[in-house]
Amino acid sequence: AIGAALRNHNMIILEYDNEGYMNTGSQLSYSTPKYHLTSTSGVGKAQKGKAYHHKDTPQIMAACNIPYVFTGTEAFPQDLIKKAAKAQWYAQHVGTVYGKILISCPLNWKAPERAGQKIVKAAVDCCFFPLYEIENGKTTITYDPELKGNRIPVEEWLKLMGKTKHMLKEEAMIREFAEVVELRWRRLKAKHDSELL
Repeated sequence: AIGAALRNHNMIILEYDNEGYMNTGSQLSYSTPKYHLTSTSGVGKAQKGKAYHHKDTPQIMAACNIPYVFTGTEAFPQDLIKKAAKAQWYAQHVGTVYGKILISCPLNWKAPERAGQKIVKAAVDCCFFPLYEIENGKTTITYDPELKGNRIPVEEWLKLMGKTKHMLKEEAMIREFAEVVELRWRRLKAKHDSELL
C-alpha cells in the first residue's frame, strides 16, 4: 500500500477495520486497540489483552503525501458518501486515495449484530475513531463530537463489547487507554486548526 501511495497510482485503497484478523480466527492485528481481547491476546494472570496500542494507518498513509485520506463509518452515512465521491474524483484525476472505515464484527467483538452501528458511533463519539479527511495535506475534522455536545467517555464505548469488559474492572487500564485517545484527538485537533501541521 505504501509503495502504491509513493508512486501515486490512480487508485483507492480501502481498509475495512474490524480491529483484528477475523477471517482466520480473531487474532490480534496492528489495528487491534491496546488491552482488547482476541484469540491471540488473551486475558488472564499473565496477559491482559493486546500489549500495545494500534497503529494510526490514516496518518501513516498521509505521510506518503497522497492527495486524499479519509476515515468513515456506516454510523455517519452522509459523511461517508461525501468522502466516497471525493475519493472517486481524486483517484480518477490526481492519484492515490486511502480510506479507513470502521466496521463491527459481532462474533469477535462479542456483541449483538444489531448493536454494530451503535458501537461504531460510540467509537466516534468518544474520539477513539475520529472522522476526518486530509485533502492535499490539509486536515479537516468532519464531525466533532465535542462541538456537537455528543462526546462520551471511552468507558461508554468499551462497555458495549464483550471483548473489552475486563478493562472496565481496571481503573489504571481505562485511564491509560483514555489518555492515549485524548492525546491522539488533541493532535488531530491541532492539525485541523493549523495548515502547517
